[in-house]
Amino acid sequence: MKFLKTSVLALATVFALAAVFAVGNLASAETTVPTTGHAVTAVTSSTVTPLTDGSTLIKQTSHGFWIEDPSAANFPSEKVADCNGTLLLSAEGAPIVYRAVCSATDIDGDVWVAAFGATKPDFSDCTWVMNGGTGKYAGVTGSGQCMPGGNITADGNNTRSSWKGEWVLP
Repeated sequence: MKFLKTSVLALATVFALAAVFAVGNLASAETTVPTTGHAVTAVTSSTVTPLTDGSTLIKQTSHGFWIEDPSAANFPSEKVADCNGTLLLSAEGAPIVYRAVCSATDIDGDVWVAAFGATKPDFSDCTWVMNGGTGKYAGVTGSGQCMPGGNITADGNNTRSSWKGEWVLP
């Protein structure tokens, strides 16, 4: 009987240590890394559709250069991005909602995908979410704030912006 109690205690200790080890590995499996950067973007196509209530739907595609500040993630800093965005303007011309999906490609050809959105007319609530990609971005997620930086050209087709947030590395 003593042997059985000792064996059960030893086995329980092994399981407990294995559980602690597994939980420790799960905690270290994901690493959060701050990210910041800026972008310069040009509209490549735009379709404007007046709606019956007086509001306006604008669908745009854009191409841009995104420069990520150096971070512990060690991702290449320069990327090219292609975005498909939709903006709904009120009858008075004020932004009601903006949503876009972008794919960013680095020098190695690896791609990550992000969604952007805002619902305040001044875009002060602009956020982004990254949900993974290919190569080095597989399994990476992230989120944060995006800040419009204004127009570069008078027609508004060339703009600048910046972002801050966190990558969650697998």
